[in-house]
Amino acid sequence: MEHREGNKTHCRAGFLLRAAFVLLAFILAAVIKLPAQVRGYSYEIYRESVRTYTDYQTRNLVTLESDHIKVKFQYKDDRYAGMVLEASERFYLPIAQKYGLQTENKITVLVYPSREELNASFGWPASENAMGVYWAGVIRVLSPASWVEDADPEEMLDAFTNIGPMAHEMTHLAVDYATRGNCPRWFTEGLAQLEEYNLTGFRFATDSDPGDNFYSLKDMDNNFDDLPDQALAYRESLSAVEYINSVYGEQKLLALVDSLGQGKGMGQSLENVLGVDIATFEQNWRSWSYF
Repeated sequence: MEHREGNKTHCRAGFLLRAAFVLLAFILAAVIKLPAQVRGYSYEIYRESVRTYTDYQTRNLVTLESDHIKVKFQYKDDRYAGMVLEASERFYLPIAQKYGLQTENKITVLVYPSREELNASFGWPASENAMGVYWAGVIRVLSPASWVEDADPEEMLDAFTNIGPMAHEMTHLAVDYATRGNCPRWFTEGLAQLEEYNLTGFRFATDSDPGDNFYSLKDMDNNFDDLPDQALAYRESLSAVEYINSVYGEQKLLALVDSLGQGKGMGQSLENVLGVDIATFEQNWRSWSYF
């Protein structure tokens, strides 16, 4: 009898959380035209509500925690959860310090045993090839067991740390919090790749030779995931951020993040921080680019 009542309580709580999530989605849509600071606060409420709901949905998973990270996983990945936790903590501190990341709750990292299960959590087709995804305050990653071939624990940890998704996705999380969700897609992808390279030496391989067929910044912001040449889109994103970092310096790069966090658009941020409009920025970047 107590067991049934407990199930009813879980169902009732789940229903209320789903209802709250839907309500918050409507609120977010309703305030989208309000002043930037209001949009920022609304986004933060939305993100934290989704994060809380995700934590509730995954309450039955096994949990392993450290000072800043909470890894949730299925029993079958018990051997690998420690690797995920160690890699997460390794990248948390330098990224958090650089982008001023402060959260009231530990960062949740969900581990998926297979690519199919990771894709299914977003309703993606099985053909999607992501190793990690950040969305709404939560990082989702593939278990090392699903893609690291070496059976030696130390080698697996090294592979997961240095060619796995943790540095990349941790940067996405930090940038999302710093900008309060107000960040062009090309900019956050470029920053994530830059930090990944700085921290691990890993860089996405690309055989793309675009010639004169570059993607514009507008295309990469509005239509990133549907661009036919994904390797080129990622490479251009990194190139644009590397241009800012190399020509203007890291402090200007971080000042752009801060400006976005204040609710300013990318065009206004470029003018205020770099002294150029977005069209001039894109032209100067193309002239500098090593493509």
